Amino acid sequence: MMDAPPSPSPVSPPGGGGGGEDCCVKVAVHVRPLIADEKAQGCKDCVTVVPGKPQVQIGTHSFTFDHVYGSTGSPSTAMFEECVAPLVDGLFQGYNATVLAYGQTGSGKTYTMGTGFKESYQAGIVPQVMSVLFGKIETLKHQTEFQLHVSFIEILKEEVRDLLDPSCLHKAESPNGHAGKVNVPGKPPIQIRESSNGVITLAGSTEVSVGSLKEMAAYLEQGSLSRATGSTNMNNQSSRSHAIFTITLEQMQKNNSLSTGDGSQNDGMNDEYLCAKLHLVDLAGSERAKRTGSDGLRFKEGIHINKGLLALGNVISALGDEKKRKEGLHVPYRDSKLTRLLQDSLGGNSRTCMIACISPADINAEETLNTLKYANRARNIKNKPVVNRDPMSSEMLKMRQQLEYLQAELCARGGSSSDEVQVLKERIAWLESTNEDLCRELHVYRSRCAAVDPRDIDVQDASICSVKGEGLKRSLRSLEASDYQMVETVQSDTREIDDEVAKEWEHTLLQSTMDKELHELNRRLEEKESEMKLVGGFDTVALKQHFGKKIMEMEDEKRVVQQERDRLLAEIENLSAGSDGHAQKLQDVHSQKLKTLETQISDLKKKQESQVQLLKQKQKSDEAAKKLQEEIQSIKAQKVQLQHRMKQEAEQFRQWKASREKELLQLRKEGRRNEYERHKLQAINQRQKMVLQRKTEEAAVATKRLKELLEGRKSSPRENGLSNGHVANGQSNEKSLQRWLDHELEVMVNVHEVRFEYEKQSQVRAALGEELAVLRQVDELASKGLTPPKGKNGFARASSMSPNARMSRIASLESMLNISSNSLVAMASQLSEAEERERSFTTRGRWNQLRSMGEAKSLLQHMFNSLGDARCQMWEKDMDIKEMKEQFKELVNLLRQSETRRKEVEKELRLREQAAAIALATAASVGSLVSSICASTETAKIYTRNSERPSQRICSFYRPIEKNGTAGASINEKTSSCKPRWEAVEMEEKSSSVALAIQVEMAEAMEAIRDNQAQ
Repeated sequence: MMDAPPSPSPVSPPGGGGGGEDCCVKVAVHVRPLIADEKAQGCKDCVTVVPGKPQVQIGTHSFTFDHVYGSTGSPSTAMFEECVAPLVDGLFQGYNATVLAYGQTGSGKTYTMGTGFKESYQAGIVPQVMSVLFGKIETLKHQTEFQLHVSFIEILKEEVRDLLDPSCLHKAESPNGHAGKVNVPGKPPIQIRESSNGVITLAGSTEVSVGSLKEMAAYLEQGSLSRATGSTNMNNQSSRSHAIFTITLEQMQKNNSLSTGDGSQNDGMNDEYLCAKLHLVDLAGSERAKRTGSDGLRFKEGIHINKGLLALGNVISALGDEKKRKEGLHVPYRDSKLTRLLQDSLGGNSRTCMIACISPADINAEETLNTLKYANRARNIKNKPVVNRDPMSSEMLKMRQQLEYLQAELCARGGSSSDEVQVLKERIAWLESTNEDLCRELHVYRSRCAAVDPRDIDVQDASICSVKGEGLKRSLRSLEASDYQMVETVQSDTREIDDEVAKEWEHTLLQSTMDKELHELNRRLEEKESEMKLVGGFDTVALKQHFGKKIMEMEDEKRVVQQERDRLLAEIENLSAGSDGHAQKLQDVHSQKLKTLETQISDLKKKQESQVQLLKQKQKSDEAAKKLQEEIQSIKAQKVQLQHRMKQEAEQFRQWKASREKELLQLRKEGRRNEYERHKLQAINQRQKMVLQRKTEEAAVATKRLKELLEGRKSSPRENGLSNGHVANGQSNEKSLQRWLDHELEVMVNVHEVRFEYEKQSQVRAALGEELAVLRQVDELASKGLTPPKGKNGFARASSMSPNARMSRIASLESMLNISSNSLVAMASQLSEAEERERSFTTRGRWNQLRSMGEAKSLLQHMFNSLGDARCQMWEKDMDIKEMKEQFKELVNLLRQSETRRKEVEKELRLREQAAAIALATAASVGSLVSSICASTETAKIYTRNSERPSQRICSFYRPIEKNGTAGASINEKTSSCKPRWEAVEMEEKSSSVALAIQVEMAEAMEAIRDNQAQ
C-alpha cells in the first residue's frame, strides 16, 4: 500500500499557449437494444433517434447531444474513435481526461465501458484505451520516456475500497450472495484529500506501475473480479458500487545533443516533464426497490447508490445552470464521496466525456427520461483543462522566457566585449546542464522510492526544489546585472561559428558520399569477377561431358553395322552353296501341295458358313423362348402385386373413412368448444379493455389535474405578489396564505396520485406482457410439434386454447399493450416534469415566501387546524371501518351458516333422489301409460299453469290418471311419495335466494369500505 505520487501542478504556460481555455463536457447517448426479457414482456421501443442527427425523442420531449449511438443513430463501434480517442491524444499533451458512464441499472454501462473484462467486453472503452495507449507509447518511445501507473477503486455504501490491494485479493460471500472485498482488521481506511493547489488525491490507495498491455489487463481483470456485484430482478449481475479505473501517464523527453545556438536549445527544453490522468468511471445504476425486488443488504446498497447519484445530479444541476454559475452558487461536491472524487472531472481540470446509457423499453420510460435530462444539463458544464507540468519545469520555462526577454533588451541597447559574452555563454550552458542532471536525478529518485514514506518524499522534493530555485534565482540575478551591449558580439560570433560548422558539415557529407560510391564500385567488380570464374568453369565441364557421350554412341553404332554386315555375308554364302536343279524340284512340289491345300480350305469355308447359319437360327429361337418365359413371369408378378395393392387400397380407404369420420366428430366438438372459447375470450377482452380504458382515463385526468395545478403555481397570486414585493396585510393575507398552503398540499397529493396510477398501469402492463409471452411461447412450441411444459403458471390454459383463439388473443393483447405503452410514456413524461418542478421548488425554499413571524404563526395555526380536522375525520373513518368490519364478520358468519344449510339440503335431496329412482324403477310398466297420457289433450292444461309451484304442477299432471282405476291409484301413491322431493326443491330455492341476498349485502359492504378508504 502506498499513496499516489505527488501530482504535478496544473500549470498554464505564460502567454496562454498551454491551455486554460474553457471547454464544455461532451455528452454521448448509447441506446442499447431490447433484451430478451423485455421482448418476452412485450415491451415497445419508446425512444426515437432522428436519422442523420444526434437527436433523441421520447414522448413529447426532444434532446440534442454531441453524439447518439445505437438504434437508428451511429454504430456503437464509432463511439471510441469519436468520443474517447481525442481524450487519449490529449493525455500525451498533458491534459487530464475523464470518461463517465451514467444511466439506469441494466442499461449497459459496464458493457459499454468494458470493465466487466470478459470476451464480450473486448469491444468496450477500457480495453480499447489500453490498446491505443500502448500503441502510441511504442511509437514515441524513441523520443520520450514513459511511465504508466494504474489504480482501481470502488465506492460501496459510501466507503472507498481498493480493488488492487494485494492483502485483500480474496473475496467474501455473504448469506444473501453478495460478493465483495474483505476489510483487513487494523488497516486504515482510504481517505480523500485535497492538496494546496486543489488536486484531489486518495491517501492509502494502491497505485502500481505497468510496463505492458498484458500487465495492465491483468490488473483490470483482478479489480473487476474483486468488484461488488449482485443479482436483482432487473439485472443478474448488477454492479453494486461505483468503480473508477485511473491510468496515470508520466512522460519525460529524452535529452538531445545541445545546440550551439541558445535559441534552439531553449526550444528543445520545453515540456520536459508532463503528467496526466485518465479516469474511466463505471457508475452503479439508479434503481427502484419495487422493480428490483431488493431487500435486506441489497436494499441498503440501493439506498447508498441512489444517494450518491442524487448528489451527482445535484452537482450537475448546479454546474449546468448558467444563472446559478454566474451567481457563484455553492456546488455541493462534499455531499458524497463520488462527487468529491469527480470534482476535477465536473467543472475542474479535465476534459470530460459523459456517456448516457439508456434503455428503449417503454417500461423504463421514466428512468430513461430522467437520464436524458441529466445528460442534457451536463452539456452546459464548463471545465478548465490545463497542461499538467512539473513545478520545476514550469519554473525553468518562466526563467527561459525571462532570459529571452532580457536578451531582446540587450539587442535593443547594444553589445559588449566578446570575452564577457563567452564567459556568460559558458555559465549559461553549465547551469542548464546542471539543471538537466538534477531533473534527471529527481526523476530517477521518484521512480525508485515507492516504499519510502510519502511525507519524506515530499520533504526531499521540497528541499531539492528550494535548492534548485535558489541557484537559478542567483543565476538570473547575475545575468540581469550583466552588460546589455554583449548581444551583438554574441550574435556575430554565433553566425561565424554556424558558417564554419555548415561548411565542415557539407565537406563531411561530400566525403561520405564519395566513399559510398567507391565502395559500391569495388563491390560490383568483385561480383563480376566471381560470376566470370563461375561461368567459365561450368562451360568446360559441360563440353567434356557432351563430346564423351557422342563418342560412345558412335562406337555402338559401328559395332551394330559390323554385326549386320557379317550376317548378310553368311546368308549370301549359304545361298550360293545350293544347286539350281534341286531348287526347281522343291518349287514344283511346293506348288502342288499349295493347290491341294487351297481346295481343302475352300471346302472347309463352305461348311463353316452353313454351320454358322444353323447356329444363328438356334440362338434366335432360344432368345425368343427365354423372352416369352420372362414375359410370363412378369405378368404373374404384376397380377400378384395388383391383388395385394387392391387389398391395401381397400384397407386404406376403410381406415381413411373411419379417421375422417372421427376427425369430423372431433372438429364438430372442437368447433363447439372454440365457439365457447371465442365468446369467453370476447367477454374477457371486452372486460380488460374497459378496465384498461378506465385506468387510462383516470391516469389522464390525474395527470391533467396535476399539470393544471403546476401551471397554477406559476401564476399563483401569492407567489407573484411576494416576488414583486407586494405583501397583503390582515385577513386577506391570511386567506392568501391558506390558499397557497392548500394548493401546495393538493399538488403533493396529485403527484402521489399520478405516481400511484403509474405503478398500477405498470402492473397491468406487466400482467399483459406475461400473458402475451406465455401465449407466444405455446404457439411457437405448437408450430414445432412440441408439447408445452406442464405445471407452469399459465401454460395449461394457453395450451388448451385452439390456434385461432390463441392468435385472436395475441392480437388483442398486442393492441392493449400498445395502448398501455403510450399511456406509460405520457404518464412518465408528466410525472418527470412534475417531480422536477417540485424538486426545483423545494430546492429554492418553499418557506422563503414567509416574510414575517406573523405570517408564519398564521400559517402554522392553519396547519394545526387542518391537521386536527384531518385527525378527527380519520377517527370517524376508523370507527366506521370498525363497524363495517363487524358487519362484514356477521355477514360472513351468516353466509357460512347458509352454506352449511345448503350442503345439508343437497345431501338430503340426493338421498331422496336415490329413493325416488328406486321406486320409479319398480314401476316401469306405469311409464308407458304415463307417456301415453302425456300425449293427450290434458297436457296442454298442465303447461298453462306456469305460475303454480312445482309440486302443484306435478300433482295436476297426475290427476287425470286417478280416474283410471287401479293404475291411477298406484300412480297416486308414487306421486304422494315424491312430495318430499318437491318440498326439498322449494327449500333449495329459498336457501339460494338467501345466499344471493347475503352476497349482495357483502358486495355493498365491500364497496362502502373501499369508498371510505379512498376518501
